[in-house]
Amino acid sequence: MKRGWLLLIGILLGLGLGFLFGWGLWPVQYYDTSPAQLRADYRDEYFRLVALSYQVEQDLPQARARLTVMGDSAPFPQLVTQIEAWMTEGASRTFLEPFVELAQDLGIDTPAMHTYLEGTTP
Repeated sequence: MKRGWLLLIGILLGLGLGFLFGWGLWPVQYYDTSPAQLRADYRDEYFRLVALSYQVEQDLPQARARLTVMGDSAPFPQLVTQIEAWMTEGASRTFLEPFVELAQDLGIDTPAMHTYLEGTTP
């Protein structure tokens, strides 16, 4: 019976020290990570920021470089997938305008984008 208690105390002490060192004293610190390692909602936000910066700057090589960091190459399938998902969800034309402009300037042309743009012309 005494061995069982010692084992339990040892396990709890080990877990406690592990959490203390892992979270408190020496937590993991990330350096030089890429946007491709972001959580899905943050990746969406990254796409939005790239599209908005392109809308203002009109610097296509810079926008292409920013999207390439996501691990894609032309024609940027993650961007296309996200645009089409937002179209399916019924996102407003105002919201989608920077994305569609960037996609078209990158040479991305999908039937869903045509259908959406034709169906929402003012």
